[in-house]
Amino acid sequence: MNDVQNSLSLPERLRLHTPTMALFTIIFGLVGAGVFVLIYAIEMPFIMISLFKFGLAPALAIIAVVGGLRGPLAGFLTGYLGIILYDFIFFGTVVMLTLPAFSYGVLGLIVGLPSYDLTKGRSLAKMSVLSAIGLVFTALLVVVFDLTIVHHSILIALGFVLLPLMTVGLPSVILITPILARIWATIYQQAPAHWQSM
Repeated sequence: MNDVQNSLSLPERLRLHTPTMALFTIIFGLVGAGVFVLIYAIEMPFIMISLFKFGLAPALAIIAVVGGLRGPLAGFLTGYLGIILYDFIFFGTVVMLTLPAFSYGVLGLIVGLPSYDLTKGRSLAKMSVLSAIGLVFTALLVVVFDLTIVHHSILIALGFVLLPLMTVGLPSVILITPILARIWATIYQQAPAHWQSM
């Protein structure tokens, strides 16, 4: 499996090697962004203890699952366009030249780099671990952009951006991502054969 994966060209890895595959990848990313916005708009319960926010954010798992299912480009589009659409629809603005959206796209990009067999627990665990790694990179990028472009103080960036994102995001991507991926695999196995080849 690793030899096959290492021999893939860049268009094949991005799932862009035919026009149909490229269109399907872009549509998958756009639909993922729409699902992200719908789920992110739902207010999730949480508990605040000092600066620590404990709860779940299932929308972050959507970015990771789309990246794992359809590759890094679809995952990046889901995170990037999802945050842009959410900010524009609910706040009427696009924040900091879309750089926070870029950060969330990195989550889908990192998870989408390897390939997965969603019927195996080990592959789901790999997706979960890469989701956590992707979220750490996302959080660090958000903080760096916050410090360099918005010029917030270090304490504000760490206390009100990094800590809440990590305490809510890590449990979400570690726990919810493999569950959603397994549900998708079950649904996908029942799809017609011509859909499975895309």
